[in-house]
Amino acid sequence: MEFTRRGSGRPLFLLHGFCSSSAIWWNLSAALADEHDVIALDWPGFGRGAAAPALQGLSAYARAVLALADRLGIHRFDVLGHSFSGFVAQQLLCDAPARIGRAVLYGAGARLDPAARFEPIDATLSRLNAEGPQATAQRVLATWFRQGEGHPAYAGCLRDGMTMSSAGAESMMTAVRDVDFTKALARVRAPALVILGEYERSHPLPSALALRSALPQGSLCVLPDSGHAAHLECPSLFEAAVRAFLRE
Repeated sequence: MEFTRRGSGRPLFLLHGFCSSSAIWWNLSAALADEHDVIALDWPGFGRGAAAPALQGLSAYARAVLALADRLGIHRFDVLGHSFSGFVAQQLLCDAPARIGRAVLYGAGARLDPAARFEPIDATLSRLNAEGPQATAQRVLATWFRQGEGHPAYAGCLRDGMTMSSAGAESMMTAVRDVDFTKALARVRAPALVILGEYERSHPLPSALALRSALPQGSLCVLPDSGHAAHLECPSLFEAAVRAFLRE
């Protein structure tokens, strides 16, 4: 699996979501590298791993992270999962509690709420099959920003999202369509930060509140004037919140 690594300190895995790749973390990983050994990976079907066979099922994504950690000689690490990868982080918290120190669940929920998401997951899958991954990336990424396509970071995200393969995109969507971690999270003892933008449209505030409530050691941070790409819309606040949480 392709990845970038920089910095030193306590290991931190950065996991990207749908229509994305490790490139989305470029500035954040550089900022956190003074205190962390930051590993940002490309899921198969995305970014530099676009040609790789897609993973099948959420557990396979979690196992892939653990396998990479083993390959790098890392036993215990922190994890930050964005959007789809918020579910991967939850899977890791449940399946490998001894391996996870702290978890940041960014733009995430315990389940996909079809009434809260900007569109039902089946609609995303249907349009993906009808329109293809590039058109899907263009449409979905516009929902990430409060300003839509007018945000300066949209163009870079779109170039990145265009690398997504059809198989990779479908794999992510089907892996989480029926997932619900609400009950399983009651057993999690690791501290977890649920962080989102005020105008989040994939997992809006009610979903984030439900996720925080399901976590025995959960905390919540809502960032102003931002949406699903809060780390690009208000990077200083996002970095400060994540850094403070990981330092505790």
